[in-house]
Amino acid sequence: MDGGKRGQVVKVCADPACRIHHPNTPSPQQVERERAEERKRIEKEKLAITTRHRILATILQRVSAPLKKADLLAVAHYLIGHLSYGQGPALAKRHKVEAKKDSASAQELLAKQVSKFDDAELCKLLLEISLLDSAYQRSTASRDDVLLDTAKRYRVDSEKLGKAVAEELALKQGKKMNKSKTNKKPA
Repeated sequence: MDGGKRGQVVKVCADPACRIHHPNTPSPQQVERERAEERKRIEKEKLAITTRHRILATILQRVSAPLKKADLLAVAHYLIGHLSYGQGPALAKRHKVEAKKDSASAQELLAKQVSKFDDAELCKLLLEISLLDSAYQRSTASRDDVLLDTAKRYRVDSEKLGKAVAEELALKQGKKMNKSKTNKKPA
């Protein structure tokens, strides 16, 4: 043996079920329970994020154009240039802009695409950038939630959207379960 008891004979328990020598090993039932709880937590988080994204999309459908196009472009280019590390790829993904390995960054490609937008699309983009962080928040417990306040201002029923998203996810989950059951062959 190597270490502090070098040169001494030490008995080692090889039974992994031994509670004396392996006390911290969780039972299979406990492991399964923890996995089920984690799956439930992930599903709940997924539902909340999808609902918030749906609220953001509905708000963006109701935005009108108050500024001139040149002003909107100036603000849009400034904001795109100053997006945080996580916001750039998220915004590019929402607008289906993908940066190739040999091309410019997603933010640069998004800035080029924005130049082709009309007034209404630019207004939506500016509001989207300002609500992006709020849409990606995990918790909705904050009292001053910018996304939900904006949803109220645009008369978006966030509870109704949340229920619709929950139903859609349940249907998808049900379809996955049916496919997995039909793919299994009886023994």
